[in-house]
Amino acid sequence: MKNKKKTNNTPHKAKFKPGSKKRENKCIVTFDDNSRQEYLTGFHKRKVERRKAAVVEIQKKIKEEHIRVREERHKEYIRLLKERTDALESEDDDLEEGVTDTTESVQYDHPNHTVTVTTISNLDLTDAKLLGLDDTEVSGGEEGEEKAVSKNAGEEYGEKIAAMPKQAHQPILNKKIRSLSTSLNAATKQRKGKHKREGKGARGRPGDGRGSESKKQRRQQTGKKQHYKD
Repeated sequence: MKNKKKTNNTPHKAKFKPGSKKRENKCIVTFDDNSRQEYLTGFHKRKVERRKAAVVEIQKKIKEEHIRVREERHKEYIRLLKERTDALESEDDDLEEGVTDTTESVQYDHPNHTVTVTTISNLDLTDAKLLGLDDTEVSGGEEGEEKAVSKNAGEEYGEKIAAMPKQAHQPILNKKIRSLSTSLNAATKQRKGKHKREGKGARGRPGDGRGSESKKQRRQQTGKKQHYKD
């Protein structure tokens, strides 16, 4: 029988010469003073960046709130104007209903517009409930109108609709804008640190409240102390 040679498909390991060492990637540590300084001061830097981002976000919210309030007031103004226009049109319709007969209508043509003049012969205002009331009803109506006027005046004084401010010293303010402005002031406010320099001999002593002294004044005080000691 023939001997079958065993075939090994595994890759052959590299053979190294005796005395040689396998080279490996070495880790090299370099010291960079600038990187170290940036790392040590990074905490304060990131804190300042977060504060700036918060200020920008609050300013953006205040601006959006101002725009929203202006739009709401504009819509309210349009609604009141429409109600007033509808009321005036209804009054004009009541007058037109009172006209019962027209006798003459003359039309004048001008270059830019046309004018029509109508002469009314009969005008029944009682049908439109404008005239024809007796004295008691007239007096009662006048008193009712006076009460209605006084009531409307009271409502105007009690519930005033704030108009849009036209000057810079009258800004738009509501509860949300006030709270955002307070947060903005708190974020932008810088705390003033104490910059008083104390000498070794004055450490632990309460300040006299005289403020900063010049070099000449300190020398004079030193000379007085030595004179008293002598």
